[in-house]
Amino acid sequence: MILYLLLLSLTGYSQELGANFNHNPEIMDFKYLGKAQVNWIRTTPRIMDYAFGDLKAENDPALTRVVEAGKRGYKLAFGFRWDFAKNNMRIPAPGSREEKELFDTASKILEVVGPYVDIFKLGNEPNLETMDRDMKKKADGSIPLVDFTKRLLYEVALPYFENDTVAGVPDIYVGSFPALFEKKFRENQAVNALLRFTQNNPDITGLALHLHIADTTEIDRAFEYARSIVKEKPIIVPEFSLHRLYRSKLSEPLNINEAGKQFAIKYGRDPEWKLYQWYKEANTNRVSPEEWEAMFATRPWYPQHYLDIYFDRFEKYGVVLATYPLLQQSCPRNMTPGSPAWFINPIFCQKSLELQVNGSVSPNPLCFKDFVNIVNTNRIPEN
Repeated sequence: MILYLLLLSLTGYSQELGANFNHNPEIMDFKYLGKAQVNWIRTTPRIMDYAFGDLKAENDPALTRVVEAGKRGYKLAFGFRWDFAKNNMRIPAPGSREEKELFDTASKILEVVGPYVDIFKLGNEPNLETMDRDMKKKADGSIPLVDFTKRLLYEVALPYFENDTVAGVPDIYVGSFPALFEKKFRENQAVNALLRFTQNNPDITGLALHLHIADTTEIDRAFEYARSIVKEKPIIVPEFSLHRLYRSKLSEPLNINEAGKQFAIKYGRDPEWKLYQWYKEANTNRVSPEEWEAMFATRPWYPQHYLDIYFDRFEKYGVVLATYPLLQQSCPRNMTPGSPAWFINPIFCQKSLELQVNGSVSPNPLCFKDFVNIVNTNRIPEN
């Protein structure tokens, strides 16, 4: 613990909290960034969209938004989402034409946004976005994902940033690794090799983790495993949420208890509705912030002030920056028991909550006040 506190005193971030736009920086809204009072922005565009020609780095609205954020003075945590598995792609061989094409695409994007990057992350969720065979040792002992990550660092990132006399080399992080509380990822050869690479390589600033959980004990379990290998370097958490918990409760009825029954009666909802049906109503017709907050207050499993719970752990394990979604993205109207539930998380709920009287998007009553309080409590004073 003493080591972690010393580490925090030596870094420039000290547990700051910022806004996350995942893979869609084009939705960045500076009005609501101002209301959230953040200094940091995080985004990881899907680089395959550019590599396949669906998007172009030049004059791309998403990248233009990133540049505008940098010019406005926001600090930027940036990286690429390498969707190999989604596209049924093997990681290209080192030095191959396919690798060169991907690296050229990355270089073109860095030419646009690089001068504004304060943290560069070498991936998004590599243990989910890479085909299984590319995360295992080959006969010669090499692991394709590990080789690709190292070459991305030394063939693309460092050559670009070392030649950028304006911005210089940003802090560079490996990851982000989700769900390190799961056995399958703790036993993943590529994950463990990259954790060791993070710990032992002086060119790497630290480690990035994602913490989407079903139980708050999973936070500690993920950190404990990470810290068993990456013992001293700082950690960032670009994504965290209760998403797994929310999904596990989608089929729970409103009237699971007396409080839930009375909630349904008060707001004119069918007490037999499952939660996914109530979410469908919210995502289709909007509900008031009061109803939104009241529903969660009836759930015995819902951890009030969960952002404070996370940040207590972040302090314990040496996290220097975390980012959280500003606006809703995936917000399905046709909710089913198997639907995603990311829409519950964001600081502002422009699709699920009724607008304010002045037409502004309503803040999420589950987290907005705690979010702003954490931002301002942990803000680093400007020099």
